[in-house]
Amino acid sequence: MRALFGLCLLLHSGVAGAQARRSDDAPPPRALPTAAAVVPGVVVHGAGHFALGQSKTAKNLLLMESLGLGLFLGGGLTIVFTGASRYFVGPAAGSTIVGFGLFSTSYLADIYGTVSSDGGAALSRYRGPARWETELGYRRIHDPQFAHTDFLYQRVSRQIGHFRLTPSGWFSTAGDTARYRVEGQYRLAGNVHERRPGDQSFVDLTLGFVHQRHRPEHFSKGSAELSVDGRYDMGRLGPTLRGSFIELGLGYGIGRLDYDLQGLSVPTDIEHLLLARIGFGVTLRGLSAPGSEWLVYYDHRHDDYVAGLKLTGLGSGVAGHFGTTLRWFATESLGVAVDAQAGSAYLAGASLVYRQGGNPR
Repeated sequence: MRALFGLCLLLHSGVAGAQARRSDDAPPPRALPTAAAVVPGVVVHGAGHFALGQSKTAKNLLLMESLGLGLFLGGGLTIVFTGASRYFVGPAAGSTIVGFGLFSTSYLADIYGTVSSDGGAALSRYRGPARWETELGYRRIHDPQFAHTDFLYQRVSRQIGHFRLTPSGWFSTAGDTARYRVEGQYRLAGNVHERRPGDQSFVDLTLGFVHQRHRPEHFSKGSAELSVDGRYDMGRLGPTLRGSFIELGLGYGIGRLDYDLQGLSVPTDIEHLLLARIGFGVTLRGLSAPGSEWLVYYDHRHDDYVAGLKLTGLGSGVAGHFGTTLRWFATESLGVAVDAQAGSAYLAGASLVYRQGGNPR
């Protein structure tokens, strides 16, 4: 650990010396700080910003890493030493997931801040919620357990003040399965009315209902869920992090599985769902219109088509799945969305997105 700090100090002194030999208007060099963020930064998050001369931001990222590591170890050890007791596993698993998310996103943020040199430009790309938004596209799923592969995806969203209603559906082209979801969100904090907000942070309360049927397998399932979902603008931790954000959602769901087997009476199964999602995203600049962004995330839910990661040993199926989404708008109204996920199944696809209105008062 001392060697890593020593390396950071050496890089910092080298950058400081280079800055002293430059004119005051020249941008700081990025190669050494980026290297520090990638290599020693994998252990000491914030090393890249320390080498860049942004010591306050570096300390914030190191604190974020420490908090994440503490939550991860605390939750993981609780699960181990209680034998995954049902009385402790929910909060402990939530702590582990949030800790993993904070630990990983602080590392990604350090790299982003040392590479990105146009954080100020990101402010002009922030956008308030659209009054109307609709998405239509195609998804392909490879699942070794089920035969379905090709899906049409449709989503419609309507914002009225602080409230947003979003129905969506997945429809197999073979007609063998479908998934319907209706979601209502209420914005507890964050921008609603500003067309060009100066901050991306928000907190939403989400209530959702899901119905999914599998006709060839003779079962269907439905669930209700409640969660708190939010986004934190990383620019609050330092100016070099403008244009990046983290997303976090935690909640609880209860589901019911019904079976339709001819000649057999199978009892209904009830399942309890821990909902947790955390991701790191960046606002796209350049030729993209406001509202364009890229997000990588981990989602703990197991009841959708991708489900949980299939691993070897006892850990198989415990973890959720990873994914990435890209939303790129060519104009204020028209854009595309790209979606990829990996769990026990693999998913990839794209959609056309149309939106209207940016000030939904």
